[in-house]
Amino acid sequence: MKNLLRPLLSGSVWLCAVMASAQADDLMLVYTKALDGNPEYQSVVAGYQQALEAKPQALAKLLPQIGVNGDASVVNQSLSGRFFVGATPQLPNGTDVNREDSFNSVGYQVGLTQVLFDRGLYLSLDTAALEVSRAGILTYDAQDQLRIGVVDAYFAALAADDELRFATSEKSAIEAVLAQTRDKAAIGLVADAELKTAQAQLDLADAGLIAARNAVSVSRAQLSLLTGGDVGVLKILAETYVPGPPEPNQIGVWIERATTQNLQVKASQLAVELARKNVDKAYGLRWPKLNALAAYTYDYAQGGISNGIGAEGNRATDERVGIQLRVPIYTGGAVNSGIRAAQAGLTRAQADEAAKRNDASRKVQIAFLNCSAGIARVQALKRAIESTRASEEATRVGYEVGTKTNGDLLLALRSRYKAERDFASARYDAITNTLRLRAAAGSLSHADLLAVNSTLQ
Repeated sequence: MKNLLRPLLSGSVWLCAVMASAQADDLMLVYTKALDGNPEYQSVVAGYQQALEAKPQALAKLLPQIGVNGDASVVNQSLSGRFFVGATPQLPNGTDVNREDSFNSVGYQVGLTQVLFDRGLYLSLDTAALEVSRAGILTYDAQDQLRIGVVDAYFAALAADDELRFATSEKSAIEAVLAQTRDKAAIGLVADAELKTAQAQLDLADAGLIAARNAVSVSRAQLSLLTGGDVGVLKILAETYVPGPPEPNQIGVWIERATTQNLQVKASQLAVELARKNVDKAYGLRWPKLNALAAYTYDYAQGGISNGIGAEGNRATDERVGIQLRVPIYTGGAVNSGIRAAQAGLTRAQADEAAKRNDASRKVQIAFLNCSAGIARVQALKRAIESTRASEEATRVGYEVGTKTNGDLLLALRSRYKAERDFASARYDAITNTLRLRAAAGSLSHADLLAVNSTLQ
């Protein structure tokens, strides 16, 4: 009867579990799947690749621009009126013309433009470099968020598996108590109330088992959504794993790191620099622009009244080299409006930077406190498991000799299983809180995931 009250994995079941774990997915494999299959992360990566093109596009506008224009057309012309009045002594009154002409015309132009001075274009080159840097930092931040998301989902799945295991064992233990209570009730050793109490506890255990099975399905679905594919059996956290304190174990150091190294803070700092450049660009619209120009033009027409009465086979060429200067004098207020908008954008970027800094400080403080409390909680729950097991044994002895009721025994059982659930969950929380602390401080790395992965078996 005692063995029925505390069902454990048999040797063969445990061996099967070990063999399955040897072929199970570990944290790094799930993370690799997420890198390749998570659409949100792929979107950020594509955004970074798009941002990379900002610099060559800005540079291209400062390089020589060469183009060719060409045209070919069929022209119908008509001309009527008195022309050439006083042009010659022979025709003092000119001559009347009423003529129509139809002919083909072709032409082309080859042109080259080189920017000599354009403050806005030079500043665009600077802003493009800043945009690339900011996109890179945001990509690293997205990778950190994916790491945290994978770890959260992975250990949430393990926690769901644990809950199912505990719920199954708890139900079996309650069934054993109910069977023993029925035996005692049949010979009049216990009252009907105790039998109903045991049945009620079994019904609650059934409900908990249903919820646990659903939680396993939900956790696997969340992992699949995160990775973009199916996830198999997961490796479990080693029983010997004991969470350690943050290094260094000083909250002030972590706060300082967060306010200077947090990736969101760094991205917001670059956003401020971009906003300053935009203010300079807005003022730069008041500056003159100087370009060097060169062009060659060729035109050919088979006829045409405008080329001379009865003209045929007219050709014309034009070669030009020069400098073009543009000085904005009045633009309808557009320049002043652009300056005001850019200055407002700078103010907004500076406020966003302050908000990101405060948010990073808040997150790192919460994560540090959760780490410290989590470690103490794991230790306390480990002691609680030992205490609840001892309490269950003592209550069971009392129940068998008649000094304790089945309600006492069921309460002791539930207390032990609750302590075991909370202990397992607390160890997972300790890991995720440590990674959140490092992410908030801007120091989360691939090596941190490898370290966590090494604790799995």
